[in-house]
Amino acid sequence: MATRRDFITRLPAATCAVSMAGGFVSATKVNGGVEEQWIQQSLVEETVVARNGAITTQVALDADAKWGITAPKVSEVAPGVYLMSGWALGHSMAIDAPKGWIIVDTSDSIRAAQEMRSALEKTVGRAIQVAAILYTHWHYTDGTTVWLDEGAEIWGHELLDANRKASSGVSIKSGFYRARAVAQFGVLHPLQGPDAFPNRLGFTIEKLMAESGYVAPSRFFRNGLVDRLEIAGEEVNVMPNRTDTSDSVGFFFPKRKTLISNFMVPGGFFNIYSLRGGPFRNPVQFLEDARFLETHDAQVLLDLHSAPIIGEEAVRKSIQRAADQVQIIHDQTLRWIARGFDGREAAERIYIPAAIRDGWENYGQVESHVRQVYNGTVGWFGHDVYDINPLSVKDEASRLVALAGGVDRVRQEAASAVRMGGLANWRWVLRLTTLLLQAEAGDAEVRRLRASAARALAQRTTSANARGWYMTEAMELDGSLMLKDQPVSMDLVRAALGTPSLEDLIVEPVSVNLDFLRFLVDPRLAEGKDMTLHLDVDGEDMLQVLTLRNGVLLLSVMDARNLEDTSPIRVSRTELAEFVLGELPAGKGGDAVDRFQACLDRSELAWGRHVVSSIQRHLKDGEWLSGYGAQ
Repeated sequence: MATRRDFITRLPAATCAVSMAGGFVSATKVNGGVEEQWIQQSLVEETVVARNGAITTQVALDADAKWGITAPKVSEVAPGVYLMSGWALGHSMAIDAPKGWIIVDTSDSIRAAQEMRSALEKTVGRAIQVAAILYTHWHYTDGTTVWLDEGAEIWGHELLDANRKASSGVSIKSGFYRARAVAQFGVLHPLQGPDAFPNRLGFTIEKLMAESGYVAPSRFFRNGLVDRLEIAGEEVNVMPNRTDTSDSVGFFFPKRKTLISNFMVPGGFFNIYSLRGGPFRNPVQFLEDARFLETHDAQVLLDLHSAPIIGEEAVRKSIQRAADQVQIIHDQTLRWIARGFDGREAAERIYIPAAIRDGWENYGQVESHVRQVYNGTVGWFGHDVYDINPLSVKDEASRLVALAGGVDRVRQEAASAVRMGGLANWRWVLRLTTLLLQAEAGDAEVRRLRASAARALAQRTTSANARGWYMTEAMELDGSLMLKDQPVSMDLVRAALGTPSLEDLIVEPVSVNLDFLRFLVDPRLAEGKDMTLHLDVDGEDMLQVLTLRNGVLLLSVMDARNLEDTSPIRVSRTELAEFVLGELPAGKGGDAVDRFQACLDRSELAWGRHVVSSIQRHLKDGEWLSGYGAQ
């Protein structure tokens, strides 16, 4: 067996010296010990002005054409195959099949679907009869009722409905994710002027709060398998497209030589990581599915997020480009991991040839993807042992500010960096103001400086995702993030969007209502408490058993005949929803319910309930949609 001495003697002398005396420090050097200068290519100095007045970059201005969303239109891209683009971030498709029309994805609202169907029927010169609706994934399924003619089948992945509910239904996570989508997609940004979104990779309030006509699939594609089906008299090959959600599939129509994919060949880099967050999008799975696309002799490629690609050679090269973009990020990240670099350091060192990077970094940004590959491969810890047990965020900030000469000195440095300008200075302002605001969140001058730097970076990033976050930060800090005539914070938006309404809870299953309670338990309030509630909910055959112990809420069901010592608490569906929201009438259920309620923290939930009806009413206001076409 090799000993540590054996291992050390096999190392070259120089490497041995590093291993004995500071490999951590030397790990910052590459190319013969000379540290390379990092140039973040998604940030550029030169700006342009969009038609709606947005100050932005040329790459951002060109994004709509690459994504095929310049304006709403219907195009016949192959005999009997129609692309409906520009109504949403993702396209819909229509195929004139032998036994009726096949619609692939139904857009993101009833309103968009109505306009889309009207345009399609005008293009073909007649009313259509839909025989089947195929979902590529759950994101663009909200216009289904508009397309659902009598007898039409709805096909989707077997995980689709569950994934949709987890993201947009009653869930402790929904407020977090939806609020971050508000920031990323510029939902509260103005439609005109320097702060407006420069392309259609953002979206308006309609996208977030529009009326949905979603209908769950009743026919299913099997997870991870290639299926060959006949739908509406048309041969359809169904294949996994593991991209931005696990229920994603693609289609090949052999008779039409047409491929339809979801985010496999987009008009930018595939988003391995979206700044709004979400489950890990494994690039290895993406590559397996992308390379499988190449095995088809397709002459037409319709990706939901790209302009149509026509011609077998063009299709092949486009698939290769998209797959190679993902593979080089994955492979080069692992290359730098193997050399001892953490995610941030790897992001600084990755190099991607101009042919597959220049002009394509219009949605996410490469550095974010590198850090996500690192995190998905290694986890959050790099190699700085300080991170194992760091100081509290506030303590660390206070110490660093003091070390730099105190709040006044750091504020002066931030002000000086703003005056000098430039990409490096604006980023430095963000770092300094992070420290200052952690030490004193209400410092008006620091907030002004940070807003100025964040806005400057928003105007100079090619990445739509990054612009959304930078500009939302700037507008929140300077008070211009508005809902109607009132300034709002992202905390307020999150609380409002994360608080379910009484009506939402009433229509959800009992299990969903009670599961929401799990995440309201405050272990400090519940410490030392051991209690059980038995709920008899109207319309349910079994009793709902809520057991609170060790600061954890356990949920189960039982037959009422097995309950001997305690009478169950009988509640209607409305009362159950009120119980979840902390609004059950006083005295209902007695002391047991009161003791249980005392262990729950509804502080943010109550805040959200206070504003949710007002915010949701304003978010649905059609007045906010005027001027969207100018984007």
